Formats: sequence, C-alpha cells, structure tokens
Amino acid sequence: MNRPRASTGWLLVAFAFLSVASANAQEVTWLRNVEVNQTVPDLGQSVSLLNMANSGLESISNVKVDLSLSSLTQENPMWLGQIYSTLTYGVASEDERTAVLLNRPGVSNTDNIGSSLSSLNVTLTDSAATNIFNVASGTGTYQPDGRLGVNPYGSRIAYNPSDVNAGLSALNGSLLQSQKLSLLVADTQLGATGKLDRWGVQIKGTATSSGTINTGAGGSVAATGTGAQIVGATVHSASTGAGAVGLLAGANQTLNLNGGVSGNGDFNKTGSGTLKVGDSADFTGTLNVNEGKVLVAGNLGATSTTVMGSGSLLGGSGTVGSVVWNAGATFEWQLHNTVGVAGTDWDLLRVAGALDTSLLNPGDKFNLSLLSDGSFDLSGGYEWTFLQAANLGSLSGFAFGTDITNFFNISAGGFNGGMDASGIKVFIGSTADGFTSLNLQTIAVPEPSTGAMLMFGLLGLAGMRAIQRKA
Repeated sequence: MNRPRASTGWLLVAFAFLSVASANAQEVTWLRNVEVNQTVPDLGQSVSLLNMANSGLESISNVKVDLSLSSLTQENPMWLGQIYSTLTYGVASEDERTAVLLNRPGVSNTDNIGSSLSSLNVTLTDSAATNIFNVASGTGTYQPDGRLGVNPYGSRIAYNPSDVNAGLSALNGSLLQSQKLSLLVADTQLGATGKLDRWGVQIKGTATSSGTINTGAGGSVAATGTGAQIVGATVHSASTGAGAVGLLAGANQTLNLNGGVSGNGDFNKTGSGTLKVGDSADFTGTLNVNEGKVLVAGNLGATSTTVMGSGSLLGGSGTVGSVVWNAGATFEWQLHNTVGVAGTDWDLLRVAGALDTSLLNPGDKFNLSLLSDGSFDLSGGYEWTFLQAANLGSLSGFAFGTDITNFFNISAGGFNGGMDASGIKVFIGSTADGFTSLNLQTIAVPEPSTGAMLMFGLLGLAGMRAIQRKA
C-alpha cells in the first residue's frame, strides 16, 4: 500500500535557518487562509495548494498553521486517530521542506485507535506547550506532531518526544523558486470519512528589497532593528477594517517605506516609532496613524486618506490625499537651514483633497509642534506657509487673514533652542492655483487684531519680513 507522499524520504534532512541579524532588517508577516471543503476519501488523500508569489518575503523564520477538519457525515464520522497531515514548502526538484502536522494522534504501541475526535479546529505552532499527539480537545493551540520518521502506514510504535524532528521550523530558510505550499491530509485506515474544511498560515520572515510585499489581510511589516530601516519593495493592501495591513515601528525605530504603499485597502500604523512613506501615487486607500509619527517623504494618491488619531504625529514635505485631524494629534513643522542662508527652507504639506478639521474646536485642539535645525533670529518677525489644501473643510468659511490660533496648541520647545509660543499665530493665508494656505506668523511687536491682521495680509505690515520657501 502506498503511503502519503509528503517529503523526499522518511529520513529527515534537517533544515536550519541561519542568518546574520542585520541592523536594517524588517519583518514581514504573511497571512493566507484557504477555504477547501474537500472530502478526504477513505484510505485516500486531499491536497490543497497555496502560491506564495508576491509574499514580500526573502526568507522564512517562523510558521504557524490553522487547521480545520470535520466529519463528512454524522453516520460515519471522522476518527482523528486515522489522520496524517503534512505541510510542504517547495517541490522535490528544489529540495522541498516538510513539517508533519498530524501523525495519527494518540496511536501508539498500546493504543491502536488513538484519538476519537470527529472534528478539529486548532492552531499549530512549535512554541505551544502540548504536542498534538496528546490532543484532548478539538480546539486550542498545539505543537505539530513533527515525527517525520514514523510511517503512518507502518507498525504502531510508542510515542517518543525524541522522534520529533520535523516541526514547523523545518520550513524555515531561504525562499524557493517554486513558491509553493502544499497541505496534505490523508486517511490511513478503512472506515470513517473526514473533510478538510479550511487551513491557513502565518509566515514570518525578512522583507524583500524590491518588488511587492503583499502580506494578505491582517498581515504586517515591522521594523526589527534600531535606527532607520529601509524597505525598497512596495507594500500593498487590498483589505479594510480587521484585514488592514499593519505597519509597526517601535521606540527608536524608523521604518522607511522607500518603495511606498499601494492598493485601495487600509494600513494601520502602530508603535511609538517613525514611519516614513515614499512616493505612493497608486495608493487610494486609508492610512490610519494610531500611534507614533508618520513622515510623508513623497506623494500619496490624490484620493487616499490619512487619519491622524489622538496622540499621533504627522510631518514632512510631501503631498497627501485627504487628511483627518483628530483632537490631540500633532503636525510637526521644521525650519531648516540651507548652505550659507539660515532658515530658508521648511516643511510644507500639500493636501490634494480635503483637510477635515470638523472635530476641532477651541476646547478640542490640534497640536502644532515647531522645530528648527539651527539658530535663527526671529526678532524681525517672519511668516511661513506650513500647509496648503484644496479644501480646508470646516475652516473654509473663514476669510483670508482670519486668526485661527485658538484651534491649536502650539509648542516651540524644539524651535531655535526653545522659545515662547505665545507670540506665534496661525491664520488663513492666500489661495493660489486652487490651494488655500495655513500660515505661521512670528512677530516681535504686540499682536495685531484680526482686522489689523487682515490689513496686513492685504497691504503688508511695516517691518515684517517674509521668506519664500525654496522650491
């Protein structure tokens, strides 16, 4: 009788995932779930295939498997002690790698029938406390069986943990050309029939440096080292809500998505670190900034949306689609010094769509944090445009020159070595080429009234110097 074809042989070839930790490593979590609903024939097999193309992985370091089996009929229910299952990565011509998920749970030299469970819905991971051989419940988290050297059609033998040699870590290593995963479920004895309902994988590994990272719904890209870390591939999302793709940068980490983002789905930025997003003109979805900082270094799609949650921070000089400012969120603006001329370049954010400020009011303010990268004399008074928007949302009703400082908590502790923010104002600027500006103003004279500020905007105020931002 033929035994299930699940590996290149019953003698295990051990696969060790050897790598030198890189200071610029990024971790991709690739998730896929497969609905199968396929009968496992009596004394037969069911095989389900999954292609890992565009996973965005360069190598594999950790695998988890979800596995769901049930009885085909209640009159002849599945007997788990008859089931053998493997997950294989690759094909025989490229030294495929195999993990044994099930090997007749409970069957040993003293028990010829094993587990009588008629259904199974479990997560398998090497880090679990209990091996699936000792399964007591059809749900929960277990270690995979891992005994590649135990023939499921051979003589029953005593269970020995030292025989575990093909857990899920056997799948670790560099990616193979075929990019194929195959799940096999086999019925090893006559009588009782089961069904492979569904299965899924969570695969973690290092990010590729080019192409597309398509993690799948609920997947993620995370910084794993310290300092700035660059991802050259484009990160894609086609899912929303619970299926949003996570972007994680923790404390002292900068996850630089130099390849940008794409798709019409959602991204969720988490962690207290910094996410830097490069050109992403093809992105039409939503970037939810839940924690930490996002720096826009390129152009996000004109129809995309960036939602700034309370406690989050947005900065940089780039173009975004629409932006939602929640109370408690922060826009970070920095004045830069260019060679030989202090304070002649600064951050300028352009909003191609609407700036949604509907949640702001004098009692629920937006934070504006001002920084400078050098010493700069403000005694003469200056004015800068820090944002341009095609639609200012609820601020659109304010006239040119209107003082809107009471919508902002302004912090200037990082500006020019620290300065008093009480002399800094925000007002509605001019409209040009379809974009209306929000302007910052610092003056060394008593603050003018709203009417005087309007006259300044129209006629100019003596002694005020304005600097034009470099293109």
